[in-house]
Amino acid sequence: MSVNNSAVRTVIIILLLACMAMPVTASVYYTSSAHQIITKGDTFSVSSTSAKNGPVAIWIIGRNYFDTLSVTPDRNGNFSISLKPTATEKFSSGQYAIVIQDPGPNGRIEIEPGTDSNGNLTIMNRGKIIEKIGARQDLKGNIQPVVAVLMDAANLQGVDDSFLPEYFFVEEPSVQFDQMISISKSQLSNHITGERLVISGTTNMGPENFLRTHIYNRDTNGPVISNTIPIAAGRQINHWACQIEAPGLPQGNYYLTVGWTKSNTTSTGVANFAVVNPVTPTPSPPENLGIDKVVPLDDFPTFLFLAISFVLIIILIIFAVGKK
Repeated sequence: MSVNNSAVRTVIIILLLACMAMPVTASVYYTSSAHQIITKGDTFSVSSTSAKNGPVAIWIIGRNYFDTLSVTPDRNGNFSISLKPTATEKFSSGQYAIVIQDPGPNGRIEIEPGTDSNGNLTIMNRGKIIEKIGARQDLKGNIQPVVAVLMDAANLQGVDDSFLPEYFFVEEPSVQFDQMISISKSQLSNHITGERLVISGTTNMGPENFLRTHIYNRDTNGPVISNTIPIAAGRQINHWACQIEAPGLPQGNYYLTVGWTKSNTTSTGVANFAVVNPVTPTPSPPENLGIDKVVPLDDFPTFLFLAISFVLIIILIIFAVGKK
């Protein structure tokens, strides 16, 4: 069976045109302080691949926050941007979305942010308002309805933009302790003199940060030891550990502060603990296994019954043997 070369070429051209007409959706990646958490004051990086239709828009939407950035990918469609700590410090606690907007095959962005005559936020289609968002300060923690407007706008006639959202949460920096036995009194379990001392915990701060630890004598408030410790990345939450090698600390009452080296007071955790001497076990009196063991008077009736029963059993056995 012969194949018409002209027909084959026509099919190939149609397929190529179809591929060109399809918007290329980029893949978005972002660095988080912990799993899906951005801590206020941490650097926030966003990168993407396969954005080959020209400059892309990056929408960042959250509680009291609404901003867009423009970035031009390289020839391979890759790009990366970073928000400095001075920018993320303006984030409010709550859910956020980062939305990558690809301009589509025509290379032009149709859907854009704007403001109305009252200064309220809007979303526009080529200069025409299609949705009024409201005042920036009125944006709530649930920003999914705003993202839904962008997603719906991609289906408008004449719009070939595509949107890819990613959600994350913004939190205040915080430090927690693992061995807390009384949360109300911030009390940790005791430690033993002469032994290695380890106090550990978790934090939502990113592993690129460091924590500053201070141990004070609780009775005098005098400083004992200070140190800078790293933050270890975890699967869901990050970890830290304050360690003092043996012989540890002398007996006494202490408190430990663990805080961000960026001097944000809201990130400092405080916990009390005591260092105690090891307990010497009291030896138990040796058990007297001799025949002179005294039977308690309270147990005498039971002892008498058992003795009589034993004698009766012996008599019955002798009587049974005699009859034979």
